[in-house]
Amino acid sequence: EESALYLVETRQVSILGIDTASIDYGPSTDFIVHRIACDANVPGLENVANLDLLPATGSWIIALPMKIEGGSGGPARIVALVPRN
Repeated sequence: EESALYLVETRQVSILGIDTASIDYGPSTDFIVHRIACDANVPGLENVANLDLLPATGSWIIALPMKIEGGSGGPARIVALVPRN
């Protein structure tokens, strides 16, 4: 919760990405990180590979989700545009 608030309110990130199955703690029942992100209109990307290869700032993330009628999420093709040094 603390980290989500910091990222959304202080850092004002445009998107959350994580290399695990959920932006919330595994056995979460209140899904507080999902709620914090949703309230701030910040999408969450889960199971994302190679996040450690991105710089802390300056990249553009393009997420192309599959449309699933009536769904609240789904698989996505995710690419990053990283500026040249």
